[in-house]
Amino acid sequence: MFTQKEVVWIIIFIIIFEFIVLFPIPNNFNPLLILVPIIIILANVSSKKIASDFFNLKIEHKPWEIQRFGWYKRSYFKKPFQLGLVFPIILTILSLGIIKPMAMMQFDYKNIPEQRILKQRGLKRKSGINDSDIGFTAFWGFVSLLVLALVAALIRFPELAKYSIIYGAWNLIPYGHLDGSKLFFGSMMSWITTALLYLISLVLIILLM
Repeated sequence: MFTQKEVVWIIIFIIIFEFIVLFPIPNNFNPLLILVPIIIILANVSSKKIASDFFNLKIEHKPWEIQRFGWYKRSYFKKPFQLGLVFPIILTILSLGIIKPMAMMQFDYKNIPEQRILKQRGLKRKSGINDSDIGFTAFWGFVSLLVLALVAALIRFPELAKYSIIYGAWNLIPYGHLDGSKLFFGSMMSWITTALLYLISLVLIILLM
């Protein structure tokens, strides 16, 4: 299910997430806070892996990359810059931990043609990848975080509930190759609905904390 390279990246994402959550270490430190990044990352990537199989896709997670840094034709990096490894750490340090950016990863996708066989008038034909397939694969990642936040609230694990929503909200931004961009261009109405659910969840977290 996970490639060896992908497992390495996931471990790196968890380490970065741990730094973001623990910087600076709060006075009322809860040791269970260490489990939060592990649970969130694994729940998010696993749900997308399961959904991708349903949509006949093979996905692989890696750092969030950008290649364009301006509007001019020459405004491109020669190689994609792995912003997801740098942006969260730098902004966390510069803001002294007040801002906790969690946009770290993206996923690449490939078609699985042997699974994408449709029947039409008794004949078999193969269909290509649709933007909606990619979008809904990302969508289930956001759903998993909402469910995780709800479960965490029910078992009274507020840190897990809070960071599940914050992590999802950051990645919901429709920019670059983030999951939010995939969902936005795959199904705008689903993106709007998901954004509203996350906005409501963020408001509830602010009010209850």
